[in-house]
Amino acid sequence: MPPKTRRKLNPSSSKKSNVPNNQSQVQPSKFGIQHFFERHSQNALLASQKLNHLSSPPAPPSATPPTNPIPLSPSKSNAASNGAVSVSPNPNLHSHSSPATEAADEVSPLVSKSTSLKRFNFSPGMLIKQSQDDGGDEVTWKISPVNERLLAVSKHTPVLPDSSKHNSFLIHQCSQTKGINTAAKVDKCLSSPSPKGKADKKPLLQANRFGLKRLNPFQDKEVGDSIADENTCLSSRQTPFCTPPSLPYCPDKLANGVASHPLGLKQHKKALLELLDQVEDVISVEDFVSSESEPYSSKAQEGMSKEIPVTADSIGNDVSMGTTNKVSGTSSNGYFLVLEVSEKQTFPESGGSQWPYKVLRLVNEKSGEERAVYLWEEWSYSVIAPGDTVNVIGEFDEEGKCNVDHENNFLIVHPDILVSGTRVAGSFSCPRRTVLDERLRCNEHSTAALIGTLLHQIFQAGLVKESPTVHFLEEYARIVLQKNMESLYACGVNEHEIYKTLTEAIPKLENWIGLFKDTQEPQVPTVDFGSDNGAKKVEVLEVIDIEELAWAPKYGLKGMIDVSVRVKVDSGGKEGHEKIMPLEFKTGKMANGQASAEHCAQVILYSLLMSERYLKHIDSGLLYYLQSDQTQGIIVRRSDLVGLIMRRNELAHDILKALTTQQLPPMLQIPSMCKGCRHLDVCTLYHKAFGGNTESSGLGDIFDSHVHHFSNAHGVFLRHWDQLIDLEAKEMQLAKKEIWRSHNHKNENSTGCLSSLVLDELPQQESHKENRFIYHFVCRYSPTNNLSGSDRNSISAASSLTKDLDCSLKSGDYVILSTESGHQFVATGIIVELSPDRVSVSFSKGLRLPGGNLSSMREKLLQEVWRIDKDEIMTSFSVMRFNLIQMFLDNEQSSHLRKMIVDLAAPRFDSGCIFSQDPAISYIWSEKSLNDDQRRAILKILTAKDYALILGMPGTGKTSTMVHAVKALLMRGASILLTSYTNSAVDNLLIKLKSQGIDFVRIGRHESVHEEIKGHCFSGMNINSVEEIKLKFDQVKVVAVTCLGITSPLLSGKKFDLCIIDEAGQTTLPVSLGPLMFSSTFVLVGDHYQLPPLIQSTEAREKGMGISLFCRLSEAHSHAIAPLQSQYRMCQSIMELSNALIYGDRLRCGSPEIANAKLKFTKPISCSSWLKIVLNPSKPVIFVNTDMLPALEARDQKTVNNPMEAYIIAEITDGLVNNGIEGKDIGIITPYNSQASFIRHTCKASVETHTIDRYQGRDKDCILVSFVRSNVNPRSCSASLLADWHRINVALTRPKVL
Repeated sequence: MPPKTRRKLNPSSSKKSNVPNNQSQVQPSKFGIQHFFERHSQNALLASQKLNHLSSPPAPPSATPPTNPIPLSPSKSNAASNGAVSVSPNPNLHSHSSPATEAADEVSPLVSKSTSLKRFNFSPGMLIKQSQDDGGDEVTWKISPVNERLLAVSKHTPVLPDSSKHNSFLIHQCSQTKGINTAAKVDKCLSSPSPKGKADKKPLLQANRFGLKRLNPFQDKEVGDSIADENTCLSSRQTPFCTPPSLPYCPDKLANGVASHPLGLKQHKKALLELLDQVEDVISVEDFVSSESEPYSSKAQEGMSKEIPVTADSIGNDVSMGTTNKVSGTSSNGYFLVLEVSEKQTFPESGGSQWPYKVLRLVNEKSGEERAVYLWEEWSYSVIAPGDTVNVIGEFDEEGKCNVDHENNFLIVHPDILVSGTRVAGSFSCPRRTVLDERLRCNEHSTAALIGTLLHQIFQAGLVKESPTVHFLEEYARIVLQKNMESLYACGVNEHEIYKTLTEAIPKLENWIGLFKDTQEPQVPTVDFGSDNGAKKVEVLEVIDIEELAWAPKYGLKGMIDVSVRVKVDSGGKEGHEKIMPLEFKTGKMANGQASAEHCAQVILYSLLMSERYLKHIDSGLLYYLQSDQTQGIIVRRSDLVGLIMRRNELAHDILKALTTQQLPPMLQIPSMCKGCRHLDVCTLYHKAFGGNTESSGLGDIFDSHVHHFSNAHGVFLRHWDQLIDLEAKEMQLAKKEIWRSHNHKNENSTGCLSSLVLDELPQQESHKENRFIYHFVCRYSPTNNLSGSDRNSISAASSLTKDLDCSLKSGDYVILSTESGHQFVATGIIVELSPDRVSVSFSKGLRLPGGNLSSMREKLLQEVWRIDKDEIMTSFSVMRFNLIQMFLDNEQSSHLRKMIVDLAAPRFDSGCIFSQDPAISYIWSEKSLNDDQRRAILKILTAKDYALILGMPGTGKTSTMVHAVKALLMRGASILLTSYTNSAVDNLLIKLKSQGIDFVRIGRHESVHEEIKGHCFSGMNINSVEEIKLKFDQVKVVAVTCLGITSPLLSGKKFDLCIIDEAGQTTLPVSLGPLMFSSTFVLVGDHYQLPPLIQSTEAREKGMGISLFCRLSEAHSHAIAPLQSQYRMCQSIMELSNALIYGDRLRCGSPEIANAKLKFTKPISCSSWLKIVLNPSKPVIFVNTDMLPALEARDQKTVNNPMEAYIIAEITDGLVNNGIEGKDIGIITPYNSQASFIRHTCKASVETHTIDRYQGRDKDCILVSFVRSNVNPRSCSASLLADWHRINVALTRPKVL
């Protein structure tokens, strides 16, 4: 074994690119489906180009030419032929660049025929990718994401995103020789025989071989020309979803051409060097002799798998989704991790063209088996990197190989990212806009969009109704308006005007339904399915479902299908046959160009989703345009699906890249289109924040007018918090992946899953007037049918349900309902009620399983075994990003917030005399229930011009203080927005306001609001018009909502005089920003010495996401704080403990009675000697030492508990109850969910047992704390929860007297 060598870092060895300026000025098209909407003009250009080149098209790589040859736009052809391998999308970018920029450049998939591979020996877990710099002979090493576990050893090396991680770890070998003819040296060093076939018969890829990316542009011209020439041979019928080969834009360059510097690049390099020193046998280079491959011919194709799940003829029988011959092999089952990506070239036997292709070396993430996938034709341009996750839809042959090409199989990249069909269809014109749609949740409300939504609902109701009449549809229009009254208010329209618009469209709806569904005429309507298929007679036999939720992790897609119908199709006098298909409803005219292609793409993707959902091939769909009263048939063709799935893969890559590196796709740079974009503000701000400028934006004065106010400091702040949000979102994304991947059995350690459930009963009626359905689920008690694999009786099964409910799920959580038998995702809902033996979930519509009819559906639902997963909702992160970017817009409100929060300007307060004529001031001084601290806090609020901070220490009555502050502000006539992060905190404050006779409006989901407050929600009021909503807001000055509920349409355009955020110390900064946009002055109430914001990502927490806005402003301007120090909860001894540990003697008892309070037993203490000491009322604080007992912690994978501590807690609890203390006055706190569950099962008495986080803001007469952690070597114990002094503070300040 050769000795390991240490590579020295020498960035200066990079050379400048030798690409001529004229080549660097070429602007290549972006990677993927670029000329989706320009196929007609493209054909003419390609024909002209063909005449100019005067070259004949080369033969395709297979004996049988493809049905749809791959078209190539002139821009792509030129880019390829000129050898512009790595060119910025910016036409004004000069060819010279910094070494750091060159090192990060994406390389071309085009490889010269003289290119060869080298072999490297490396230690287990180490995967390094080699490439050659186009400017010299230095070697660039790229660490793969596969090695994340090794990198995690070093704290200097944070984990990077999947697709682009390997671009961020760069180690340069010192250049030994630097000559002029670098291309010749590279070719001489890397020569290898030409690959001749798709899949060779030799063993799979060597374990230590690496993929090669070509960086030398000088020898790629021949390849580019051949590809361009071949693609001038176009077929008579082209798919609009074709995927021409194109050079991908450099993922490590910004749209403006400014090089992006990976975060902590120097640290990554240093950590990697240290890591290489620690790992044995790293990077020893050996000569590699490549094995020959068999020719890629029709014979070779016949030996490969051809079958794919979506295999059936279309209506016209013109294009097959896949071939019918099936060979023995292994079906793809599960996800694969990409270990290696090799880019190669095929070479014809006699004078043909070279064809690029890729070989993926994969490993099954469950079984560990290795596989190889060969990507041919347009698939060879897929953006895939080591460390990515893929799903192969097809079969592997006996040697573990699978071909993916224009005719066979599919490859899904990042299948865990479920992209909606609407997003995919709308991403062709501007991928950047689509990614921003995915990342931001805007508050825009459009009247046109609202009318479309209303017409959808009316049309769907008419389809479900048996023989609907115009009168029925008009009456239903009134119902629809009533349900959407809040949206009407947001759009600023009157319900009467909208009703008139709806009724004008109803006759067309009724006519279509009568013509297609309820036709009694012998002449069935015909639908045109395209020139190749002609008109078909179509009759709707049954409406299977409306607004059908379809998720297909297999394809990485999701969607909401307007209508799922069963139709009878009759073609050319042949006997009709029945089939299932989607019906997409559009309220406008039949579109053309871009809009038409988007609509067709939606139908095609919905057909694919329905194929997966109904487990049968669905090869067509219907598209109905209301305004032009036209119905169009859409045929699903293999060629269309290839283009759309590749676009979906690119979009998933863009979404993941934005999530992990904060890099968005390039700007469109078309002023005529960009100036009308809904994301123009945020698009330009992001561009400037990440290094862009006016020239690189391509928008000129439009760009300057939107970013002239944006400073460098603002850019630093935005980038920092944008990264923190993405780190946390990535953690949630990882949690959501488990939903797709762990569906075969219940994970016993899962904290967000309930399995083996059955329906207790079907709902007899809808829940309140929001038209929701509540279903009740209970455990399936039969041990033989327990899909989790554990043998339990009915009692233990019920206990398991209770355990899971207490540990992870709570009322108000979003959940995903699916079947355990077929692993089908059925619906999303909200938990509305929890009990020890059942969980109740609210759904927007009645449950229905795919297939079957209504008569048998009830029985099917009751017999089905269900699974409920917590839906780690991602919309909260889109709200956070939107809040953050809103603060940097060019308007008065945003400017004020920037000054206070980013620039940390000092807040202002009225310093003038306080006149007794002010009724608010008079009320504060006359209110006898207030102490001096509380009065000073309210005066601070009343005199604040910018903001005030109220530090509410434990038990100091901050909620009561806020109630009196609201009353004082109302005396001034101020309007107030009350918010908090949780529904319970908002409702607790509102309950006290209600007891004081203060009226308010509560905005939020009906099922999440406290029972006493529901009457103040609009859903609980008798509101029948937009005017009544306006009148209510005019009458009520207090509006309450959660911080994430500010996206409600009821708050559209609202402004308040003051915003109060309660529990601000527990709310992240981006979440806090949302409510602050509604007022000019704000008040933050909280205690940053108690629980900080809950952050799941360790990296985000370490980088400062746990620092709340309250904490940031408190540390910057202490004079803005009004502390509440007189507490009315803890006795003297308990308070002194908290003072000594946390508050530095600032806390004081509010009265002598509080200070001297003791636990009062109603019975004489009768128990063992040690228990008498523990229960001694004169000793309020007792620490029970378990060192002399076998009380060590117990671990079960990720869970930790301490059985002996649980028994001790149970013994003390029984002693308290037996001596007269009621169970409702006792609380048990522990940091760990598993310990809380263990204690519940151990205690005989009914005592409230929760984690520290669940006890925030609450108290009990007596609190027992189980710290759990205890081991043989205490110094080796690293308990992050116990190391958090915020949590310790909360635990110690919950009791009153013991």
